[in-house]
Amino acid sequence: MPCTSRTSCTPPLKRSRVTSASAARLTGALVVLAALAPSAAWASGLDAPMVGSGQSGPTTRDGAAIHWNPANLAYMKKGEFFGGLMLVVGDIRYQRDYRGQYQTPDTLEFKAPISDQNIDMNKMGMGRQVKANPLAPLGNIFIVLPPIKNRLVFGVGLYVPYGAPLKFDRNGPQAQQLQQAFIVASHITASAGVRLHDIVSIGAGVSYVLGFAELAKKQDFGSVQEFGDGLNKLGQVNDFGPNAPTQVRELDTLSRPIALKKAFSHGVTFNVGVTVNPTKKLTLTLSYQHGAKMRYRGKFAIDMNDPFFTQDLAAQGLKFKPLVQGNATLEFNLPKRITLGAAYDINDRWRVDGFFQYVRYSEVDSFKVVTQSPDLVQEKLGIGDKLTVILPRNWKDTVWVEASARFRPTTRLLTSVTLGYQSSASPDSTVDTASPDGNRIIGGVGGAFDVSERVSLLADARLQGIVPRHVTTSDNDLGNGTYKLFLATIAGHLKIRF
Repeated sequence: MPCTSRTSCTPPLKRSRVTSASAARLTGALVVLAALAPSAAWASGLDAPMVGSGQSGPTTRDGAAIHWNPANLAYMKKGEFFGGLMLVVGDIRYQRDYRGQYQTPDTLEFKAPISDQNIDMNKMGMGRQVKANPLAPLGNIFIVLPPIKNRLVFGVGLYVPYGAPLKFDRNGPQAQQLQQAFIVASHITASAGVRLHDIVSIGAGVSYVLGFAELAKKQDFGSVQEFGDGLNKLGQVNDFGPNAPTQVRELDTLSRPIALKKAFSHGVTFNVGVTVNPTKKLTLTLSYQHGAKMRYRGKFAIDMNDPFFTQDLAAQGLKFKPLVQGNATLEFNLPKRITLGAAYDINDRWRVDGFFQYVRYSEVDSFKVVTQSPDLVQEKLGIGDKLTVILPRNWKDTVWVEASARFRPTTRLLTSVTLGYQSSASPDSTVDTASPDGNRIIGGVGGAFDVSERVSLLADARLQGIVPRHVTTSDNDLGNGTYKLFLATIAGHLKIRF
């Protein structure tokens, strides 16, 4: 139980106050708290549902080859404008499974076991279901220049390969994981493809990566080691820290709303590819997308408006503003990808193609977060305005497999049907509503209509959903529960050849 001095202890109360000069450790806790704000998972859930049209891919010779495989540009016989809009709508649901034991949120017992009368009977078993219904308009534009001597082709593209908008109930059972998030990484890519031979072509592209992020959640001080260490120095024994038992977590006073706002990132990456045509009917491709180091720079804010933090420690020279604000950076890497593609023209009307992609999400093992603010400075305690925190995430490599059948019922109309699968990046230990990730089943239908020799219209519908995922081994019980995800994408594109 928390003590109010080194020589006496009090029973658990609805409020508890802490006094000690050594509470400087709480400043460290504040910094860790700020750092934990942008802990939204970068997982396969951020892969955009579509780049280009539903007809685009590693073996397709259209403007979207700038993204999928720049070697295919070399086989384009005319210049091309290829652009369109898409609307992504989703339904993401989470029902928390409380497998641990919790105290009522307005008490302050700092060490387990807690008193029987303070056990929260509402936090047992399955909680209420919460949902997010993201709605995101996206677009892409690709411009391919006419070939030079029928061998060298240049192109440029603007597209969004990563994006995820999420907004849950701010006070729902997932609030300690995530309240809302909006993360986007867009590419502006300049590419070139060259035919070395009628059978072989190579290509490469360089991309400027522009990212934007905003996040909000509640952070539990009971999971912060520095906070627990500070209380221990007061003689107030506690179980706080990253592995704290559920009995001392998610208390109202120690759950502070935090947010990262208007964070922008700038990066550079590249992709390369090769296309081989062993026969007139068979196409084989290999492409590589390099990762990018992303560093989101923005503002952070923490609501510290509670007497526990704004008044109780003032006599010892430690007093926080009701709203702590400053600058923050979030650093992580976009994963590397390698893609194998194959296509076969059965006859003039039928074509089958597909690809296998391996994604190195295991490279994203942690986030590096730096917070800086004059509001963090505590001169009497020797605390500066800048600190760095490393946050482990431990994602896994993933695979993405797709196969399509394309049928041309008339000379002007092309139709397609697609089936695919994406494996999950987040392990059970770290999955949460910031990354409602799981093994995905993908399906799509599409069509292209040639209005004339130069103009084509394309329309696509693409669906994907995870196999319902029930997690029982989340670290510290935080992400245990059932996850459901469904996304639908409707897209229209215009292609003009010149």
